[in-house]
Amino acid sequence: MGARLTGSHLRLNKNLSRAKPNDDSLLKMASRTSGLGTGNLADPFGAFRAQCEEALQKGYAAFQKKSGKPLPEVDLHSTLESPPDPSFGQLASSISFELSRTQKTNPMAIAKDIAIASAHLEQLPLVASVEAAEPGYVNFRVNIAKLADLTVGKILQEGSTYGLLKTDQPKRVIVEHTSANPARPIHIATAKGGFFGDALTRLLMARGHDTKARFYIDDAGRQVAIMAYGYRLLGEPGPKEKSDHFVGKIYSITAALVEVAEAKKRLELLRKTQASDLDMIAANKALDEWVGVAADLQAKYPAEFEWLSQAVANDADPNVSVQELTQKYEKGEPATRELVRKVTQMVLNGHEETLRRAFIHFDEWDWEGDVLWSGRVAEVLDRLKETGFATNKGRSWEFDAARVVETFNLKEKLGVSPSFEVPPLTLTRSDGTTLYTARDIAYSMYKFEKADRVITVIGVEQSIAQFQLRVALWVLGHKKEAQNYYHFPIGIVSLEGQKMSARRGRYVTLDQVLDEAVARSAAEVNKRSADLSPDLRKRVAENIAISAVRYAVLSVEAAKSTNFVWDRALNFEANSAPFINYAYTRGLGILRKLGRIEPATRFERLVEPVERELVLQLAKFPETFATAADTLDPTQLCLYANVLAQRFHEFYEKVDISHLSDEELKRQRAGLVVAVRTVLLAAADLLGLRLAERM
Repeated sequence: MGARLTGSHLRLNKNLSRAKPNDDSLLKMASRTSGLGTGNLADPFGAFRAQCEEALQKGYAAFQKKSGKPLPEVDLHSTLESPPDPSFGQLASSISFELSRTQKTNPMAIAKDIAIASAHLEQLPLVASVEAAEPGYVNFRVNIAKLADLTVGKILQEGSTYGLLKTDQPKRVIVEHTSANPARPIHIATAKGGFFGDALTRLLMARGHDTKARFYIDDAGRQVAIMAYGYRLLGEPGPKEKSDHFVGKIYSITAALVEVAEAKKRLELLRKTQASDLDMIAANKALDEWVGVAADLQAKYPAEFEWLSQAVANDADPNVSVQELTQKYEKGEPATRELVRKVTQMVLNGHEETLRRAFIHFDEWDWEGDVLWSGRVAEVLDRLKETGFATNKGRSWEFDAARVVETFNLKEKLGVSPSFEVPPLTLTRSDGTTLYTARDIAYSMYKFEKADRVITVIGVEQSIAQFQLRVALWVLGHKKEAQNYYHFPIGIVSLEGQKMSARRGRYVTLDQVLDEAVARSAAEVNKRSADLSPDLRKRVAENIAISAVRYAVLSVEAAKSTNFVWDRALNFEANSAPFINYAYTRGLGILRKLGRIEPATRFERLVEPVERELVLQLAKFPETFATAADTLDPTQLCLYANVLAQRFHEFYEKVDISHLSDEELKRQRAGLVVAVRTVLLAAADLLGLRLAERM
C-alpha cells in the first residue's frame, strides 16, 4: 500500500484521495455493464480482444463458405497482437497469412474478405471498425468512448480490486526465495532474489493462489561451520553492532585465515613431493591471493583480525577443525548444534531487520539442520541407492542423473533443451557428510507435502543442480512433483560495475545500498518538498528510496545480469519508482485543487489523444496482471506501471482540468485521474513499492 501521509492539506479532499469503492465521491459508481457485448467486462481490453475474436470467427466462417475448401484449424486468439504503430488500430490479426499457405491465395485478398464479413458489429460494441491492411493484416480499432466508459467506470466501482482477475484453477504454491547464506549480511546480489521472490508471492496471492513464502536456512554447510569456528575462537561474544554485520566480519576473517593456512599446507606438501613447476606456480598464486585478501581484512577490521589470526595460528589444522564441526553438526551433536544455532540466529536476526526494511515478508523459516535430523535426507539417500542409479565412488556416493534422463527421456518431459548436459550429482563426500543438493531433494519433498507447486528462486548458476534435483524426484517416484517444481533463475548483480565476493569480504550489503538510496532520496525530497516537516520528509525519503531499489532490480528480467546504477534507480524523469511515484503525486495534486466534485456517471467524452492512451493503458491492466502472474514475470508489471506513469505525465502537461468551464468534462477527467491513481497504487502494491503522497 502507499504511504499514508497525514496533514490538514488532505482533509478536505479525503474522499478523492483514497481510491476506495463506495465512498461518497467520484468513487461511488453504479455498475453499467449492459450493452457492452461479450467478453469478461472485468477485463476491458480482454473484452475488446474477445469481441475481435468473435468478429474473426464470423469472417473465418464466411471465407470458408466462399472458398468451398476445407480450412485448417486456427487459434484465433494467438493471431491477435498489438500492432507496432497505433495508427493501424489496437489489435491486428495475422490469420490471412496462415490461411494463404494452404489456400494458395494472396493474404491481402483473404484479409479483405475476412474484414468485409467481420464488419457487421452490432453485437460487438467495443469494436469500432475492422479493416484489411497491406500486406494482409486484419486490423481492429476500439470504440474508445465505450472502452472509456467501461474502464473508468469499472475502476471507480471496484477500487483497489480492479484488474486482479482470479484464476479458475487455484493452487497451493510455495515460493522459496532469498535464503541468504547465514554467515554474513544480505548483499545486493542476494537481495535480487528476495525482491523477485516477494513480487512473485504478491502476484500469485492476488491471482487467487494459496501462496506462502519460505526462507530456507542453509545452516549445515561449510561456510556456517567456518563462521561458528571463528565465533568460538573469539569466545562467543555478543554483537557490538548490527548482528549480521558483526558475525559477517568474523566469517570473512576466519575464512581468509583458514584458506591461508590450507594454502601453506598444500604448498609444503608439494615441496616435499617435488611437484611440477606448474603445480608449484598455481599453489603460490593461490597463497598470494589469500594473503592479499587477509591483508585487506586486517586493514578493515584490525582488532578482530589480530585476535582471530593468533587463535587460528594456535590450531594445528584449522581446516580439520572446520570439517569436524561440519560433521558434528550434521549428526546433531548437542554442543555443536547449540553453538551453530546460536551464531546463526544472530545473523538471522539481522536478516529479518533488513528484510522488513526492504518490504519483504516470509511466512515460514525452515532450518536445513532440521531436515537432516528428521531422517529425511538419510531416507532419500537410501532410496536413491536402491534405484540402481547411485554408485559408490571412492567412499562418496554419486547419482548418475544423465542415465536417468536418457532412460526415461526426461529432457522433453521436464522441458529442457535436447543439448542440455547433465553431469553426475555427488550426494556425499568421502567423510560421509552430504552435499547441498542432496539435502535439497529431501527439503523439496517436504515442501510438496504442503503445496501443489514449488517455485525456488535461486541463481542462474544453479540451473544444473536444480535440474538434477528434478531428475532425482522423478526417479524416486515423484513424477508430478518433478513437473511442478520450477527453478526461477536469478542473474548476477553488480553495483555500478563492482565485483563482489562474500568469502573474500568484498561485497556490498543491502543495508549499505538502502542507506545510500535514502541519503540520495532525502536530498531530492528536501529540495522538492521543503514545506514538509522533517519527520515527514524522512518517511517520504525512506519509502521512495527503498521502492527505487526494488524497482531498479525488478525492471530487468530476472535471469539477466543487473548493473545497479544510482542515477537510473533514482531518476525522477523516466523508468523508475520515483518517476511512477511522481505521476501518483501529480494526480493527487489535481484532486486536491478540485476539492469536492459531483461524481461523473459516464466517461465517453475522454477522446483526446492523451486521454485515449490513458484509457487504453488502464484497460490493459487486468490482462497485464494476469499474464505477469501466470508467466511468473513481475518485470512486465514494472514496464506497465512505467508506461502508465509516462502517459499520465503527458496528460498532465497537455490537458486542463481545474480551469474547465465544462463541468461534465471536468468530472469525467477527474474520474480518469482517480482511475490512474488507483491503478498505479495497485501495480505498486503488487511489486512491493510504497508510493508517497508527497514528494
